[in-house]
Amino acid sequence: MQEILLFLISSLALTLMPGPDILFVVNQSLDKKKNGIITSLGLCTGLIFHTMFLAFGLSVLINTNKDLMTFLKYFGTIYLLYLAYLEIKSVNKINKSLNSKLFLRGLYMNLINPKVLIFFIAYFPNFLFSDTIKISNQFLILGFVFILQALVVFIFVSVLANKLTKYLSIDSKNKVLKYFKSFILIIIAVLILI
Repeated sequence: MQEILLFLISSLALTLMPGPDILFVVNQSLDKKKNGIITSLGLCTGLIFHTMFLAFGLSVLINTNKDLMTFLKYFGTIYLLYLAYLEIKSVNKINKSLNSKLFLRGLYMNLINPKVLIFFIAYFPNFLFSDTIKISNQFLILGFVFILQALVVFIFVSVLANKLTKYLSIDSKNKVLKYFKSFILIIIAVLILI
């Protein structure tokens, strides 16, 4: 049980670090906190897939296939640059159908970032906590703990980012904010590529 508590504490610290996921949640929350929350649900759904890959051995296939990892890295970068382009393109438009796309954006964002899977492969085995429970089941438990804390953190960050936008009286339809959001997406793309 001590290992799980240590895992939870270190996971919280890692999730709060400003990385691509947190930046993406903040970026999506600037207009409405609902946007950030829906994006958070998509991101955490992606974490479910990474947990399953880890627990059931598919990570070995992905980890040993360098071409697949390279493809995911470049595909993820191109996808985020495409999102940045869409953000700039929408400067003078109101996108009413965005809500239906936010969940999938969060899911794609998580699935196309090979660093998440590499992180799971490197991080989770350090917190195996039982000699009697199957390793795959331990990975599932750790995955559940990680996903739950990530969801709580992402939702908190989403609400906080949106409140800060309102507190500073930033107009979410401001062109400068749209360009800023595009810039954040480009930064995330570079972070995935590095």
